[in-house]
Amino acid sequence: MTNQLLNVKDFTWHIIINPNACERKCFNRWKEISSRLDINEVKYELHKSGGIKVGIDIAKKLCEEGVRHIIVIGGDGTINEVVNGIMLSGVDTREVFLAVFPLGRGNDWARTHQFPKNCIDSIDVFLQGKFLRHDIGKVQTVKQSQVMAERYFANIAGFGFDAEVIYDTVYKRPHFMGISVYVLSLVRCLFKYKSIPVHITAPGFDYNDRVFTMAVAICQYNGGGMRQAPMAKPDDGMMDVIAIRHLNKLRVLTLVKSLFDGSHLQKAPDKVASCQADSVTITSSQLLRAEVEGELLEPGEYKLSLSPGALNMLTNIQ
Repeated sequence: MTNQLLNVKDFTWHIIINPNACERKCFNRWKEISSRLDINEVKYELHKSGGIKVGIDIAKKLCEEGVRHIIVIGGDGTINEVVNGIMLSGVDTREVFLAVFPLGRGNDWARTHQFPKNCIDSIDVFLQGKFLRHDIGKVQTVKQSQVMAERYFANIAGFGFDAEVIYDTVYKRPHFMGISVYVLSLVRCLFKYKSIPVHITAPGFDYNDRVFTMAVAICQYNGGGMRQAPMAKPDDGMMDVIAIRHLNKLRVLTLVKSLFDGSHLQKAPDKVASCQADSVTITSSQLLRAEVEGELLEPGEYKLSLSPGALNMLTNIQ
């Protein structure tokens, strides 16, 4: 693991905050966060996000204007937007330092990096100034050899059941949000979702079978704490591909606990196919949904690639 130590007080940090994160608790805690930063003599400027893709636009514009030190306060979706804005800015992203004060419903990216649960305590991690040269992935939707859409990710891209739950939660019930709605959608999808034939190709790996769900991972957690890719490391220059084969409903229920503690690779080896790769292609003869941090991607053929060490991100990994 390659870390860089930075004296964070030497720079002006541009803070992107999502006031809607975690049911608006994020902005309500800004007073305490700003007080802690002031006491520790951290220089900063504040930028409010909140709308769809606003975080992308703010981060992109800041980088284009020469900013290289950014803090994002919010959940996994806001983090992902800021990462996309940086990657789309056209600057040398290896010059950019991104710190995260996680405050959302899932905080899956932060779990891999061993951040404290209390957002305020993340300021202590920030003051230590330990940054990791973080790998960044990109997933593209391709139709008839044309790239129709693309999305960068620092955590996990999900396919199949995972994305179907997001579709049921966000797109079919846009006016009802929250953990309870997500859980209801998960249960509803569990009883109606059918595994899909999928062809996965990567260097040295060719897999063709019905898949219940799959992840292409840089970090370990998704779905609000499921450790779906327990061996993933955010700086090893590889993506971990985890495909869970067709399961009957009873087997799904028995596998849930092992998905949360990361033991599914050992407990259900007959149902899990995995590999490491820096490029992956995923195709299906049926509609295969895909998502990145709750953002559904346009369906089609999916091509994933990796930019190793593309961005300096704050970490608490010891």
